[in-house]
Amino acid sequence: MKKNQIYLFIGILFLFVSACDEPEKEYVAPKIWTMPSFDITTTEATFRANFTKGSEEITVFGFEWKETMTDDWKTVHAQANNGSYTFTMNNLKEDVEYTVKAFIVDAFDKKYFGEERRFSTNGTVMDIDGNVYLTLRYGSKVWMTENLRVTRYADGTPIEGRSGGYNADSDGPVYFHGGHHTPYFKEPNFGLLYNWAAAARVDDCGTAITITSFVQGVCPDGWYFPSMGEWGELISRCGGFEEAGAAMKTNTWSESSYSTANPSRFSIEPSGWYYYEEGKSFRSVFGAAYFWTLTQTPLEMKWASYAIALVLENPECHIIPMRKCAGYSVRCVKDYSP
Repeated sequence: MKKNQIYLFIGILFLFVSACDEPEKEYVAPKIWTMPSFDITTTEATFRANFTKGSEEITVFGFEWKETMTDDWKTVHAQANNGSYTFTMNNLKEDVEYTVKAFIVDAFDKKYFGEERRFSTNGTVMDIDGNVYLTLRYGSKVWMTENLRVTRYADGTPIEGRSGGYNADSDGPVYFHGGHHTPYFKEPNFGLLYNWAAAARVDDCGTAITITSFVQGVCPDGWYFPSMGEWGELISRCGGFEEAGAAMKTNTWSESSYSTANPSRFSIEPSGWYYYEEGKSFRSVFGAAYFWTLTQTPLEMKWASYAIALVLENPECHIIPMRKCAGYSVRCVKDYSP
C-alpha cells in the first residue's frame, strides 16, 4: 500500500472514531406558565403566558380554552415576544366561568402545557332607573362590582335627597354630591351616598330592624343589602382584612406604597362619605371609601350600624361602627344559582 493511501486510511479511521466518541446533543424541554387572565369584561378577556425555550426552537404558541362546565376545548394561536405572549378573546358569554391553559410546541413536535387557570366574565344587573352595574361571583354570592346610584326603590318609590354641599339635609336619605356624584357625574363609578335608613328602607335613622336573611332595602329585585358576615366572607376571599384593600381598590386611588391593580375585580372607588353633623359636608372624596352593612351594633342598635372602611395608603379593610345618618356607599349582593 502506498504511503499516501495509508495516511488517508488513518485519517478516515480517526474521523470515524471521533464521530463515535462525540456525545449526542442533550434534549432540554421548554417550560411554559399560564398567567392570570386580565382586562376581563362581560364578553372579553386577555390570555397571557410566559415561557423559556429549551434546546429546540419553539414552533407554535397558543392557548386552549373552554367553558369550565363543558369538555369542549378550543384552540387559538398567538405570536411570542421576549418570553411571553398574549391573545385577546372576544365574544365570550356574560357571567360564565372559563378555563384556559397555555401551550407551546417545539421542533421535535413535542407539546407542553402550562397549568390550568379559571376566570369568570362579568354579569350585569339593571336598576329601576336604568343604571347598569357589572357583577361578579365570589364563591356562593354574586356581588355588584360598582357602587349603587339608584334614586328610587325597586317598586318605583322615590328616595328623596338633596343637592349636596353644605346645604345638604341630614334627614335626606340619599346624598348627591355636585362635584363627584350624580346628577353631575365627575366620576360615574363613585355612585351615590345613602344613609343607613335609605339602604335598609326604614322610616328614619333611629329605627332598629330585626335582621332576616333577606332585606332588599334599596337593592334591585332579587338582590339584597349585605350583612357584616357577607362582607367578611368576601374580604376573606380577597386576601383578608389586613390585605384585601390592596386587592379591591381601583387605580383611581393615588396610592404610592403598594399596587392597586384591582386583582379581585371588586373595583372599590375612593367615593368619600357624607358628614351629617356640624358643617354638613362631603368628606374624603378621593381619599377613602365607606360601605354600609345591614348589621347593627349591639350596644347602639337603634342609632348605629357597622360599616366597611378603606382609606388612602393603607391596604387594610376596617370595620367601624357609625351613626346611621352618615352617608355611605352601598353594594348589593345575591345568592348564586347556576
